[in-house]
Formats: sequence, structure tokens, C-alpha cells
Amino acid sequence: MSFITPLRLVSTPPPRPVVAIKIVVDTAYVVGQSGQKINKGIYMMDNMLANGSTNEAQFNLHTNCSVGNFIGFHAVPINALSSITGTTIITGFKVEKGEVFTAAGMPQQQSPSGDYWVGQAVKIGRQHYQIQLKVTNGGLHPIPYYINWKAVLIAH
Repeated sequence: MSFITPLRLVSTPPPRPVVAIKIVVDTAYVVGQSGQKINKGIYMMDNMLANGSTNEAQFNLHTNCSVGNFIGFHAVPINALSSITGTTIITGFKVEKGEVFTAAGMPQQQSPSGDYWVGQAVKIGRQHYQIQLKVTNGGLHPIPYYINWKAVLIAH
């Protein structure tokens, strides 16, 4: 007599990133550009300064990390002129050149709101990638603006 054991699905907990990248967006400035190309108003920083990261709190962060590290990306809005800050949602990542993430490590959305994604540095090297965001102003009729810019990931 044979028995069939029912299959149990086990959910795996989300990875715990060693690298934390914060993306702070001045929503008033970005929205005020009315869809034009921007080169300021976005401030990126990470917890890898002691590991050699550069361009902290600037537009195009260069993050230094180790192969295998999970990398958390968290986008937050700021607006000093208003109590209505708007929203920032990460909509995706696009590789420009390099293969540090590879297909296996490309960042994936982790939060229902879209403000937190996690990726993984899978290969040694240097990768240029774009971060894509949807920024909305606060207020009665929020208007979405889609922006992207380039950052660099260096894995050793």
C-alpha cells in the first residue's frame, strides 16, 4: 500500500539586505520640472561608505559591495515646502552595461506600495543601471511623473 504525502508550500522569508540604498526624492522640485529631464532633486545614499562607495547624497551613487550581498532600495519623498509630500514608487530597473545583478539578481519589488525593492550582486564587476520611479505630487489631483537616472554598482 502506498501513501501520497500532500505537498506543503513553504514561503521563504524575504532576503535581509546587507546593503541599504536610500533614494530621497524632492517631489516639489521633480513635479515642478513638468516632465523635463532632471539632474538634481534626487539624493541617493548607502551604508557602504566604509567599503568604498562614492557620490553619497548625490544624483548618481556608486555603491561598492561584495558578491552575494543583497541590496535593498528604498524610495522616500521629501518636500520642505508642504505637508503634502506626494509619493515615490520604484517602477523598475534597467541595465545599461555590465552584469553584476545578472537575471538571477535583478531587483524585485518587496513592498505592496512599490517603495522597497531588493536585488543581489551575483557577479564580480561594475554595472551601470537605471532606476525608474513614478513620482506624484500631493494634493487634490495627484499627477504622476515618470523619471529615471543612472547609478553604478561595483561588486568585488
